[in-house]
Amino acid sequence: MQISLTLNAPVDYLYQQLIGSARVDIQQQTGKPAPKQGLAGYRYTKKWANGMEGHLTITHAEPGQRYAYELETPRDHYGVDYQFIKNADHETQLTYAETMLGKDARTQANNRIGAALLGWFRKRRFKKMMRQMAASYYN
Repeated sequence: MQISLTLNAPVDYLYQQLIGSARVDIQQQTGKPAPKQGLAGYRYTKKWANGMEGHLTITHAEPGQRYAYELETPRDHYGVDYQFIKNADHETQLTYAETMLGKDARTQANNRIGAALLGWFRKRRFKKMMRQMAASYYN
């Protein structure tokens, strides 16, 4: 899934919102604060309420340009990539890409069916979330 949208907020603000969220997640999952020197290459175990676990690795944390991570679960390998381009002082072009690769044929088939059925709703929810994040800059 790939989404491109223009947001009415500075690139640095949007990037810091995402990094702030990542730092909170690291604190909650590990019980330790996120490293101050940078997040690229940082790896931790993430646990969900349903008992599932995964290993999350932050692959890119380039201020104002890119934030990306990979998540390895027992069933899937996810890749998420946010890329930012500054259009103007208070306008940002965001490109979001998400890949999901099942570790077996059954999981891959389930992922394809889920993407076909729920893709539109997921895109819509993501766009709404990012627009709300951009709007919070002015509040």
